[in-house]
Amino acid sequence: MNIVDGDKIECARCESVFPIEDASLLEKETNRDYERVLCAECLGAVGVPRGYTLRRDISHLAQ
Repeated sequence: MNIVDGDKIECARCESVFPIEDASLLEKETNRDYERVLCAECLGAVGVPRGYTLRRDISHLAQ
């Protein structure tokens, strides 16, 4: 997870930078250390694969 300027985050798939409140976080159910931040467009392309959970509110990470 790459937080930029304290309130923006980089998409793990397309590497675009966008506001952290618009981010979605995919977490692997069997390994909570495996996280991928996705923008809305990439989330639409990938979806939520089996074995993953989706967190939409990660705004607590903003500084």
